[in-house]
Amino acid sequence: MSYDKVLNELGAESMSFETKQSRNSLQDGSEISEDLKKLLKKFKTAIVFSNGAKFKTPKKMPIGDRNGFVFLDIIYGLNQDSNNIYYKNEMYSNQISGDFYTFGESGGGDQFCISKKTEEVYYWYHEAKDDASSLFLIAPSFTNFFEHLVPDNEENNSKNDDDGIVSAEFNF
Repeated sequence: MSYDKVLNELGAESMSFETKQSRNSLQDGSEISEDLKKLLKKFKTAIVFSNGAKFKTPKKMPIGDRNGFVFLDIIYGLNQDSNNIYYKNEMYSNQISGDFYTFGESGGGDQFCISKKTEEVYYWYHEAKDDASSLFLIAPSFTNFFEHLVPDNEENNSKNDDDGIVSAEFNF
């Protein structure tokens, strides 16, 4: 798969963060998917999206916007910094099942994860009541997930998102 078209549309940018000492593998020694590895080797650092990035979920979830989109803020990188994929997995190891590894983040701390067994992509909702309601299957593979990311064109959406407020006046 060529990532270039999607990366271009999303305005993908390489970004370095505060240096952290981190490992070079997942805690249990398992590997990240080949497709994800290919993307990370291209960038090394974490990947952020100047045009925003969102993914339409296959079914309704308790998170996301009213059109069923969840937002991807960052894909963790390989650089030895605070957004290193292995550092983030170590950080979330007590919260996310060991059957998964995290590769990206949505605003507010929710994580995008990949099943170590099936390589399916899941959305981890960090405010779920229990573990059983925290993971949502959203794509059959990382490649499928990545190919279906679309830019978050806020200015186009704002015309359609009428919240009913015409004006407000505050007297303090």
